[in-house]
Amino acid sequence: MTSKSSKEPGHLSRVKMPLSFFSRNFTVYRVLLFCVLFVTQSQLYSQNSDKSISVNYVENDDFIIDGVLDEAMWEQAIPTGDFTEYFPTDSKPAEYQTELRMLYNEGFLYIAVKGYAPGKNYKTPSYERDFSISGADIVNLMFDTYSDRTNAFLFGINPFGVEREGVIYRGGVTGDLDLNWNTKWKGESQIYDGYFISELKIPMSAFKFKAGITKWKFSAMRSDTQSNTKSSWSRVPQNQNQLNLGYFGDLIFEKPLQKTRNPISVIPYVTPSFTNRNYEGEKSFDFKAGFDAKIPIKSSLMLDLTVLPDFSSDDVVSGTNNVTQFEIKQDETRLFFIDNGDLFNGFGNTDNALPFYSRRVGFAKDKEGQDVVVPLSVGAKFTGKINNKLRIGILDVQTEEDKGEYIPSNNNLIIAAEQKVFNKSNISMFFINRQATNFNEESSGTEYNRVAGTDFNFFSKNNSVDGKAFFHKSFTPGIDGDAISAGTDLNVEKRTYSLGLTTQYVDNGFVSDLGYIKRSDILRANPSVKYNLYPKSDAINTIIFSGSYNGYWRASGGNDLREGYTALGAEINFTSGALVSLTGNKNYEYLYTPFDPVGAKGNGEPVPVGGYNTIDFDLDFNTDKRKAFWLEGTATYGSFYTGDKFSADVTFQYRYQPLFFVSVQIQYDDIKLPEPYSSGQIWYLGPTLNVTFSKTLFFNTDVQYSSQSDSFLLVSRLQWRYAPLSDVFLTFTDTDNTNPFELVERGLYLKVTYWLDINRRK
Repeated sequence: MTSKSSKEPGHLSRVKMPLSFFSRNFTVYRVLLFCVLFVTQSQLYSQNSDKSISVNYVENDDFIIDGVLDEAMWEQAIPTGDFTEYFPTDSKPAEYQTELRMLYNEGFLYIAVKGYAPGKNYKTPSYERDFSISGADIVNLMFDTYSDRTNAFLFGINPFGVEREGVIYRGGVTGDLDLNWNTKWKGESQIYDGYFISELKIPMSAFKFKAGITKWKFSAMRSDTQSNTKSSWSRVPQNQNQLNLGYFGDLIFEKPLQKTRNPISVIPYVTPSFTNRNYEGEKSFDFKAGFDAKIPIKSSLMLDLTVLPDFSSDDVVSGTNNVTQFEIKQDETRLFFIDNGDLFNGFGNTDNALPFYSRRVGFAKDKEGQDVVVPLSVGAKFTGKINNKLRIGILDVQTEEDKGEYIPSNNNLIIAAEQKVFNKSNISMFFINRQATNFNEESSGTEYNRVAGTDFNFFSKNNSVDGKAFFHKSFTPGIDGDAISAGTDLNVEKRTYSLGLTTQYVDNGFVSDLGYIKRSDILRANPSVKYNLYPKSDAINTIIFSGSYNGYWRASGGNDLREGYTALGAEINFTSGALVSLTGNKNYEYLYTPFDPVGAKGNGEPVPVGGYNTIDFDLDFNTDKRKAFWLEGTATYGSFYTGDKFSADVTFQYRYQPLFFVSVQIQYDDIKLPEPYSSGQIWYLGPTLNVTFSKTLFFNTDVQYSSQSDSFLLVSRLQWRYAPLSDVFLTFTDTDNTNPFELVERGLYLKVTYWLDINRRK
């Protein structure tokens, strides 16, 4: 993505603010003030829904999961429905209703879904498990088994019987959902005239809950592409996310739930491979083997182990152009770090100061400061709930040394705890330790880096108000001083408006080797506001006006303004699902060192030290994703340092349901600076082809070309799911330099995994 930092030539003097305004005492005062505000606000919001479902107990297990409700036991289920429309309105019953039935015994939860629709033209992007639901039909069933409105299990199924499961975290306020959580269950669907039926059988051991209880929190949501509506079992206002746990109702069981014994899961793998490392002049056949294991401790704690992990079958990390002076944060794709990752990755500020950023594990810097991949040898993760209020997590990974790059082996440890307070808020604490296990005077980096801190996370009962206050401190050899990162965040979401305020302080000496620190030596203030209009129109759903200011002042040396970004915008959301928005940005950026935004391909001198005032405009858009062909993207034009810049980031996708879809992401930056500074055109192309042969056989190819790094990457993967959660992957990779075109590395990997459940006696 391209930067919204500055563009028109500006004066070279610095903008100053009064020192007293940004004193540390004021920062501490603001933290305390918001803590008091959060507690006060918690008394002002009452629970939204008192809706409930009664679930009857059945003795036998004579269900055939086929989407045909012909078993006599279903007569014992109490049907419930009355779904409320969420989109395009949120104030009337859904025109095409959804009916739910549930039964249970000690072993399983049985669910029947009957969804009415105007026809049979249902949509799905593919038959692949955990599919994207954008522009697709889906019913999601969500279970908050501890009734703490913090985390929930999600099971989804569509009219074609394609399954998805995941874990909702952070209260679902912003739609936080981890689809990398896996468990064995069964679901099938049948399509009839005017409706479809889905039948699900979920082991009770798939859930975590306290024995003896009779009630969970529950909700369900449905997307119906034919009527172009979204609906919820428990009403959710349109300004809130449908995953928001604050709007769940009750799931009431006829008899107290019995303690379950989750199976021990062992997932061994073998990976024979052939690699041509052309840059080293070596070709080799390799054989790698290892395993993952999931060992339940009681009913609510889990020990995950990984030995010699292999990531050859994981998703490809998307590339991007970078014309900013900052590192770009990328998504984690390694499953060991993703599962329950919210417990470790949610500390601090996600935009600017994350104390733990899991993609750092497995990477190190050599003597020249360049990133180098280092293998992981073993890892362990212990997560779960001690009781209904205390959640804990321990993640420990050992990385191997690289003698050629003078990188020592390292132990990477994070310990986290989350204590529920008030109705649904929490206080969380963590300790991070990156410790070199064979450090010597030739080793790169430092012998250790440690970070400790605490976060207070506030959520009102229905999540319409949320906030955060955090305080972190790092300990690094050779760095004295405060080494502190602290901040606050407050968000108010109402139907017609939303307000936000973020403040932050990051000391110049704050370092987290396992974190993402985009800026240090800063004081930050970021107020924002949105106003929502709901016109009575068949074509337009909402119109949103927004405004924000994001300012960064230098924490030392007089509190000079480093960066300031003012944005005013308007967004139109159409009932078809299309969107268009226009934002005007007035920016200021001070360069403390010369900077060449073109990068290594620059053909002139870098932009000199100084302050730059710029103006640009952003156009964002997407078309109706229910269509076979859709596109979305952003285009930006305006001044840029001493010249101007045009940027575009557009994705096209065509879907031939359900056999395949092909998408192409194109990023383009055209930077024009007057001589003697660098100018140039930068391209990134990212085509993807996904083919679905059946519900068990898939083929995917990703291509990435970057003119900025002169690199070409091709990754093709054939996946066969030959048994539940067990796969065979055949992956081909090709990495090349493009200027001149030259092979860097080519590999062929065959990975076989098997998910073995070992049942334990009660």
